[in-house]
Amino acid sequence: MTSRVKLFLGAYINCTNAQNLNCLALAKHLDKSQFDITVLNLYSQPPIKIKGVKVFSCIWPHRIMVYWAYFWNIVKADVVYLPKAELLAFNSFICQLFGKKSFSTIEGILDDTNFLKAKNKSGFNVLNYYSRLSQVFSISQYIKDYNFKKHSLATEDKILELGTESQLFLNTTYQTAPITKVILIANNYSKKGVDDFLALANNYSQLEFHLVGEGKKIENYLPNLICHSKLSQYELSELLKDIQLHIFPSRSEGFPKVILETACAGVPSLVYADYGANQWIDHYQNGFVVQTLDEMKVVIEDLLNNKKSLNQISKNAIQLGLSYDWKLKIKVWHDAILALSSK
Repeated sequence: MTSRVKLFLGAYINCTNAQNLNCLALAKHLDKSQFDITVLNLYSQPPIKIKGVKVFSCIWPHRIMVYWAYFWNIVKADVVYLPKAELLAFNSFICQLFGKKSFSTIEGILDDTNFLKAKNKSGFNVLNYYSRLSQVFSISQYIKDYNFKKHSLATEDKILELGTESQLFLNTTYQTAPITKVILIANNYSKKGVDDFLALANNYSQLEFHLVGEGKKIENYLPNLICHSKLSQYELSELLKDIQLHIFPSRSEGFPKVILETACAGVPSLVYADYGANQWIDHYQNGFVVQTLDEMKVVIEDLLNNKKSLNQISKNAIQLGLSYDWKLKIKVWHDAILALSSK
């Protein structure tokens, strides 16, 4: 009998952000008969356990024990997945030192702002970090092409698209125009174009604008603005049942997971085109892709005046979300990890 591949997914599955949630999904969906999977839990959050998956608890004090958590699990693994911008230099050095097969995913465009931010955060040139790993994948063709043109950063030909847990958000009650409630969802909305969102809220006082997440203190609080803290996936899915439009005015992204989650709920997204969103969103078909704030206003006016069938766009958005279900996307990841393990 062939032994299972020892796979370390370097993320905290009990914390809510894109990389952590993606590793949670990978741990759930990868074939346990072929992979012996280890993940991390962070001491400060309620633990999550998955049948057939080993969970390593990173205890307090985190700033010290995080080194041990990564070191111990990297050394024990056959293949290491490092999606997070955490201990970049240390983790890549350990992988090299012990000859571990390792890979990462680039989940956003490395424009000047993001490139400088990543460098300042880690104190390490991210391009050097990627060069130390066995393989680097992009999560969309646009990201792959952009980063190669901008930084000569070559990634694997295979694209590792991210999936979504569609059943957590699925709502087959389609949205209808005219719209009354819109939403922006972000872990840190300060980085996701919240000023444009607030400008729209100021412009459309007849609409409720829901803001989910954390970020800078909102000045000049508007009467039609409803602020929520971070919500669990269940809480968010319940809120989305009463929302007609997701406005996501970030200019620098990769493949925003939240767009797929809201799509599964039948809530189409209104986004900017800067990061290649028109490669998966068809304008006025399953969502809206625009260039400027004024163009966002045109879309909102159309929906307010019932010029476009939000019902059909909502149906199409659900199909978009379902097409990215992890059950459909996991095979590409499965094959890529097995191929790396056999090199």
